[in-house]
Amino acid sequence: MNFKNNNLLAIYLNEFNFNYLVKGAKKYKSKSILKFLRLNKVKTYTKDITQDYNLDPWVQSVSINTGKSSNKHKIFKLGQRIEKNVNQIWDVLSQKKISCSVYGTMNSRLKKNKYINYYLPDPWNFRDKTWPKSLMGLYFLPNYYAKNYLKFSYFKFFYFSIIFFISLILNSKIFNLLSDLVFASKIMFKRGVKNYILFFLYDLLILNIFNLNNQKKKSSFSIIFLNSIAHYQHNNWNEKESEKYFFLFADKIFSKIIELKTDYKSIIIFNGFTQKKIKTQYLLRPKDPKKFIANFIKFKNLEQDMTNGGFIFFNNIHQANNGIKILNKLYCKNKKIFEIKKFNKTTIYYKMSLKSLKRIDEYDVKNNLNFEKLLIDDLKIAKKIVKKIDISDYFIKEIEFLKTTGVHIPEGIILHENFYSLNKLRKIENHKLFNHILKHFSKK
Repeated sequence: MNFKNNNLLAIYLNEFNFNYLVKGAKKYKSKSILKFLRLNKVKTYTKDITQDYNLDPWVQSVSINTGKSSNKHKIFKLGQRIEKNVNQIWDVLSQKKISCSVYGTMNSRLKKNKYINYYLPDPWNFRDKTWPKSLMGLYFLPNYYAKNYLKFSYFKFFYFSIIFFISLILNSKIFNLLSDLVFASKIMFKRGVKNYILFFLYDLLILNIFNLNNQKKKSSFSIIFLNSIAHYQHNNWNEKESEKYFFLFADKIFSKIIELKTDYKSIIIFNGFTQKKIKTQYLLRPKDPKKFIANFIKFKNLEQDMTNGGFIFFNNIHQANNGIKILNKLYCKNKKIFEIKKFNKTTIYYKMSLKSLKRIDEYDVKNNLNFEKLLIDDLKIAKKIVKKIDISDYFIKEIEFLKTTGVHIPEGIILHENFYSLNKLRKIENHKLFNHILKHFSKK
C-alpha cells in the first residue's frame, strides 16, 4: 500500500483532561497543545465505573485494542495478558499485510509476524519481549522498576540504567536526545528531581525512539501509549508551583507529535477516559504489603498494583475463602480496612478502602492526633455486620501515604484529523474505536 495514502498515527494520551489542557494552554501560550485541541472531537465513554478494578488504563486499553468490552475480555489485572486466540487491532491489520508499530499499550500481547515492525511492551508486562530484540535494552530498566518498586536493588537499578542509556543512544536521534535531556535537566535544576518530571522525560524519550525507528522502517499503523499527563493529574494537580512546568512538558510532547504527524495522513489522540480534580487526599498502603497481609492470612503470592491494591493468589478454594473472611474483619478506628472482590475461585482483588485527609506519622498519633477524624471510608458497597478485629495500633505503624489529586471518571474524548469514520459521530463507547480503525483501513 502507498504509505501516505492510507495510514494512521494513534496516540493514547492516557487520561488527559481536555478542559484543563485548554485552559492551561491559553494561559501559558502553549502553541503546540492549542494546535491539536482544535482538531475534530468525538466524546467517548465506558460502562466501567470502578477505579482500581475496571475503570483503569490496563482495562480500557484492552477494550480499545480488542474491540471487546471488559465484561467480555475479562482483563482486569495489571500485567494480565489476553488469550492467544484474541486478536488485537494490529494483529488484524498485520494479517491484512498492513505494517504496524506498537509502543507501550497496556496488557498487550506480541504475536510476531513480518508486518509487526516494532513492539515495545508496557513496563508491567512481565512476559513479552521487545521486537526487534535490539529494543530490549530500553525495556530492562522500566520493567525492573515496575516489578520491584516497593523494594529494589540499587546495584541492579544502576546496572539496568547503564544498559538503558546505551540503548537510548543507539535508538535515538542524538540531537533530539540531547535536546530532551537538556530540557528536562533545566527544569530539574529549578524544581529538583520530581517523579512527574521523570515520567515526562520517559514519554519524550519514547517519542524520540519511535521517530528514529519510523524513519528506518515506516509503519502504516502506529499506536503509542503515553502516561505522563495522567501521572501528573493523579499526584500533582493541586501544586500551583508545578503547573507552569507541567505545561512546558505537555507542550513539548505535543510538539513532538506534530513532528511525527508529518509521516501520517491521519491522526487520532484519545485518553480512554479522564480524571477530575479533587482536594488533596492520601491513599493508605502498607510499606510492605506481602509482609503486612501475611500477618493475618496464608496465601501463595501477592502482586501489588501501582497504588493501594493488588491481587492475592491462594493455593486452594478453602484458603481463599478463609482469607476473604479474615480480611473483611480487619478494622482501624472503627473503619473497615479492605475492600475485597473475588476474581476467581483462588484469586481475590484487594484494595485498601481508607484514605486520609493529611499525612500523619506515629509521633502525631502519640500526641493525641484524632486519626479517626482524618480517615475517609472509600467503600461503596454495603458493609456486612461482622465480628471486627481492631488492628489500629499495628496498622498506623505499618502504612505509608500516597498523595492523590485526581480520580477516574468514565467520560473521555478523541481528537482526530482525516479520520473520516468518526466524522458524523458525537459519542462512542471505548471498545468501538477498534471497528473504526478497521474501517479506516478498509477505505481505498
